[in-house]
Amino acid sequence: MKGLSYARLEQITKVEKPYRGTTDRYPVGSRRHNLKNFFVREEDGVKVFDVTYGTRHKSHYHTKEEFDARGGETSDNNNIFKYDYSDRIEYIRYEILPYRIGTVYPKEYFQFNAEYYYGQGDRAFLSDCSHGWFANDSRRGGMVWTFGRGVSFRCVPIFKGMRVSTADNFEVLDDYVMVGKKVNRKVGKDLLGGYERFYKVSETMCKAMNRDAFLVIAKEVIEENKDKYFEAAEALRDQAPLDAMILYAVALEVGKITQQIEQPSWYQSEPHEIFCNLKRKMNHALYKEHSEVFIPVRYGKGEVYPPSIWGYEIEVNGEIVQQY
Repeated sequence: MKGLSYARLEQITKVEKPYRGTTDRYPVGSRRHNLKNFFVREEDGVKVFDVTYGTRHKSHYHTKEEFDARGGETSDNNNIFKYDYSDRIEYIRYEILPYRIGTVYPKEYFQFNAEYYYGQGDRAFLSDCSHGWFANDSRRGGMVWTFGRGVSFRCVPIFKGMRVSTADNFEVLDDYVMVGKKVNRKVGKDLLGGYERFYKVSETMCKAMNRDAFLVIAKEVIEENKDKYFEAAEALRDQAPLDAMILYAVALEVGKITQQIEQPSWYQSEPHEIFCNLKRKMNHALYKEHSEVFIPVRYGKGEVYPPSIWGYEIEVNGEIVQQY
């Protein structure tokens, strides 16, 4: 985060004038980029810099008395808005504020303390200030910073309150542990044992069947079991695997089978493709329902951790913290 070093921002306050109408707002880079700013304030007796990018709306809730005191619905100057819902009435005032994405401290570190999240523009701005890339990666828990590739690849999760040095290439100053899960294959195999025949037969039939024939069968099966797709699928799983597979797919919204029946040219998906997607979704749901399938895995600070569909949590000093 060398682009946001304390020394650099302090130098800007000495050579640049604050924006007109303010005494504490300065440009991070070009003065024309007036959405990329920093504000000077004092914290615990020292001068710190709040880096902001763009603006956000902040909601303030008010009472009916406050709404009426400003003139109610008849006033053109009342900036409190009334929302009449079926079960309640809310009075809300909106405030537009610069969006803080972090704070730079004199000990040469940047702290991530955005209130909500980091949008695409925020991430691009932060990437320009570092030798790496900020991105959202759902399989690594959320927002991460990455650098390099191959053996030099680094991947660092970004969490609320995290501090990184502005004197070198993204040294994290806080200890953390990434806590994830992996599937115990033996336990998982035992859990899916009851579905083995169903998977094998329905996959064989889907491979051997063309799309038109599959949709004809699917139409009949769906019409016979309207509004009870999942229950019917459970009952038919061993006696009629293909029928069960179709009903599972409709119940779990896999393959858009009903849409293919109604508009064959609008969306096209082969039977075996539908089966593979369904099997993946069913296994995922079954694993999530049975926690005994999972083995906890932990990755310390600096370790590259693999992407996982089961997600991650970040532990700092024994407590789970929010990853952006």
